[in-house]
Amino acid sequence: MSKLQKCLYLIDLLERRGAMSLKEINEHYRYSSLYESDIQPRTFLRYKDYILLNFPCYIEYNAATQKYYLIKNDYNKGNQSLYEYLLSAFHIEGMSELAIKHRDRIMLTDSPTGIVNVQPVLEAIDAGKGIEFDYWSFNKQTKKHLVAIPYFLRTWERRWYLVAEPDNHHHGQSVFALERMENIVITEHEMQPSSNISVQDYFKGSFGINHSDDQHPVTIRLRVYGTQADYVRALPIHESQREIERTDEWTDFEMDLVPCYNFYQQLLWHREKLEVLSPASVRDELHNIIHQTLSLYEKSKP
Repeated sequence: MSKLQKCLYLIDLLERRGAMSLKEINEHYRYSSLYESDIQPRTFLRYKDYILLNFPCYIEYNAATQKYYLIKNDYNKGNQSLYEYLLSAFHIEGMSELAIKHRDRIMLTDSPTGIVNVQPVLEAIDAGKGIEFDYWSFNKQTKKHLVAIPYFLRTWERRWYLVAEPDNHHHGQSVFALERMENIVITEHEMQPSSNISVQDYFKGSFGINHSDDQHPVTIRLRVYGTQADYVRALPIHESQREIERTDEWTDFEMDLVPCYNFYQQLLWHREKLEVLSPASVRDELHNIIHQTLSLYEKSKP
């Protein structure tokens, strides 16, 4: 088994069980499907260093109790999302046999589409090379052959997306849905991107995969009524969301983003429990959307 899988096991174990000695860790480890032999002190220190380097958490040692415990960092959102994704995948792999056995008792939403193309794209990124691929239009009517330099990957609404730069460097970055990519081939020669922008900077102020160099984020204030505010706290509308004011009847949240179609869709999901307070442009746009929707029903009245 890989070092990554064993480190994920240690993270999960310490997160669930709390502080443990190496002896106690090995006692649990012997019942794991990953078990090959007990984890030796030197090996454990290597795993400890790997976790510190690659995950938004680290393992500390309490000399008084002679036990190890897990500490989480809250500052790296990008790594946090990947860490949670990998940990979820680890849990799913561990329950695979039981899930198949009891498949009549499990109902899932669809897995993110395009996942079969993640591996070759990551291999190209790792090698510093480009990719050639066929790309279908949204309605699968036409396709074109492209060569591009992959920048980074993102998931959104159960889909995988790739931000890449066409090899002519003239059009900046483009977003591609991995589910519409076929026949991916890694180029033989190295291809370096023209920009060193990070995935966090690229999507800063964006909602979902929408990105615009021409628009700047605005601060949007929302008022959420009643217990719906608990839902918004648990599942934030945007990563920049912060709570500003709270009463017994409502809670105000603010967030910084570029308003787009998907953002207004998300606001409408909360129905009459959410109100846009500012800016006026966003409030007016949502009002217009609601008015146009209402007019469809007004027309059909007897």
